[in-house]
Amino acid sequence: MKKALILVLALGLAMPFLGGCGQGEDQSAVEKESQATPALCGNCGQLKGSDSCCQDGAETCSGCQLAKGSPGCCKITKGEDVALCSGCGQIKGSDVCCADTAEKCDKCDLAKGSPGCCEIAKK
Repeated sequence: MKKALILVLALGLAMPFLGGCGQGEDQSAVEKESQATPALCGNCGQLKGSDSCCQDGAETCSGCQLAKGSPGCCKITKGEDVALCSGCGQIKGSDVCCADTAEKCDKCDLAKGSPGCCEIAKK
């Protein structure tokens, strides 16, 4: 009897987490946040999904092999997409992400010179 009760309680606790699996429209908050997080494309260094992302004929930087002058140029490693912090524009989780001492850009209010500076809209 105890085992059955424990199983029922465990299933009851797990059901909210299992309910949205594979249903497309019922995305979890974590999935929605990850889709809304701005990112730099690891193939070109541009803001992922932008008109300039992976553009044919874009000049490449000789140092990093990403699009020359892109927000990720010489700031990220080629081949790895990088999430940006929508609060400051820096690479999410980096040492300079949301630093109190960061100078703010007059135009976009993100950290001046960050990869997201004037590239992403502050949320």
